[in-house]
Amino acid sequence: MTPKKIACFVEGQTELIFVEKLFQEIAGSKKISIETCKFQGGKANRIIQPHKSCTIKDAPFFVLLYDCGCDSHVVSDIGKQHESLTNKGYEKIIGLRDLYPKSLSEKGQVERGIKGWLKLVQPRGIPIYITLAVMEIEAWFLAEWHYFDKLDSRLTPDFILQELRLDLKNIDVEQRPHPSQDLKDIYRLVSRKYDKNEKASQEIINNLDYDFLYLELVNSVKQLQRFIDEIESFLV
Repeated sequence: MTPKKIACFVEGQTELIFVEKLFQEIAGSKKISIETCKFQGGKANRIIQPHKSCTIKDAPFFVLLYDCGCDSHVVSDIGKQHESLTNKGYEKIIGLRDLYPKSLSEKGQVERGIKGWLKLVQPRGIPIYITLAVMEIEAWFLAEWHYFDKLDSRLTPDFILQELRLDLKNIDVEQRPHPSQDLKDIYRLVSRKYDKNEKASQEIINNLDYDFLYLELVNSVKQLQRFIDEIESFLV
């Protein structure tokens, strides 16, 4: 049996870990094989290095995840691999990048640039869908506020609201200008440090409530819904 294949391009390590876990959670009992790779080098001399592989015999779904290293490479890396992935029988490509350090006011300009690029590339191969996690992927972690008190029992929404005037249950996370800074501020409340290293990212991603994330948050976080819709439409 030939599996359905999808390729996903993300901008960095945190996104790679999160998207791999998200595919596994949404797949549930369905068998799914996942292979991850990392791009290295500048735009003119990109090299793809295998990272890890989780292959399941007779799995009907195969996911190839690329860590592009930074947001500026996501679109160009997709463009360079589009024809090859089309020829290899992939069903579609999805990309995930954020807006930071650009400002929210530049979101429309970035989206128009992506749409213009897609009009040029799209007719010649498999479909491409690119999602902006608005400012940063950490916005989605803020929205899934249940995980904070798994890290430290003191980090309840009420405590965070009291100390930082940050209402996690009601804020529009897609309007936060610097979500990773919000996480840093929350962690400092309990004398912890947040950064984007693999250990910190893995801790967050392992503690997220995925049922809440893809059954509830999709109703209020539009870009998350868009990204999850593309995963779900593939896993059928």
